[in-house]
Amino acid sequence: MPLDQTGIARFAERHLMPDRVEITRGSWEDMLDPETGDLVPAPPLLVYADSAGLYAHQERIRGKGSRDGAWVEEVRPGYRMLLPLAAPEVQEDDSVLVVEARDEQAVGRTYRVAALGEVSSFPVLRTVWLEEHNRKAVS
Repeated sequence: MPLDQTGIARFAERHLMPDRVEITRGSWEDMLDPETGDLVPAPPLLVYADSAGLYAHQERIRGKGSRDGAWVEEVRPGYRMLLPLAAPEVQEDDSVLVVEARDEQAVGRTYRVAALGEVSSFPVLRTVWLEEHNRKAVS
């Protein structure tokens, strides 16, 4: 009996994506401000505004970090964002704003999409890798 993909996807959305995010994309184009006559950056395009799950992920990186050629190991914080399959594809450098979260300290934080979303032969959710961009304290 084959696995029911849609049932697993519904379970993942209900239990692994408790937060709400907004994903925006810059257009990298300027537009004319009719009041001033100046060229100003176009407002970002809202790509997605709905449920997601944010999960911390530490990445160990080894590289030559000193002049004597010694290998240095560092740990970089990263994040995984889980999205429903129906979410549109995100692109590198898209911005993610946490609008609502179970963890109140996450609200207001912004992230940058660091890599294209992962794909799978048995898709039940989308996984996107993020880098923290801004950590604002919410008052």
